Amino acid sequence: MVSPPPPGSRQGRGPRHPLERMALLLASLVDVHLRMALQEMGRDRRRLVGGMLLLGMGLGLLATSFLLASGALVVWLVRGLGWGLVPALLAMGVLDLALAGIALRVAGVLLQGPYLVKTRAGLVKATRLMAGR
Repeated sequence: MVSPPPPGSRQGRGPRHPLERMALLLASLVDVHLRMALQEMGRDRRRLVGGMLLLGMGLGLLATSFLLASGALVVWLVRGLGWGLVPALLAMGVLDLALAGIALRVAGVLLQGPYLVKTRAGLVKATRLMAGR
C-alpha cells in the first residue's frame, strides 16, 4: 500500500507559479538578512552592555565631580569675591546651562551614525539585484 504524501509536499502539483516563486525567493532573502542582523546584534551585544555599564559609572562619577566643583565655585564666588549667594547661584545656573547645551549638541552629533552596517549593505545589494540595477 502506498502512503499518502505528507502535508505540505508538492507531489502531484504542477510547476510553481512565477509569483509564488518570487514570494518564496523574497521570503528566503528576508530570512537571510534577518539572520545576518541577529548575528551582528549578538556580536555587538556584549560590547554594548559593557560600554553602557562603563558609561553609567563614568556619568555617575562625572555628575559627582560637577556637583563638587559647582559647590566649590559657589563658595569661592561668595567668600573669595564677595558675591551674594543668589548671584553666585545664578552664575552657576547659567554656566551649567551652557555646558549642558554643548554636551547635548556633541551627543547628537555622535549618535548620528550608521547602525547594522553589514545588514544594511546586504539589503541594499539584494534590493539592487532584485530591481535589476
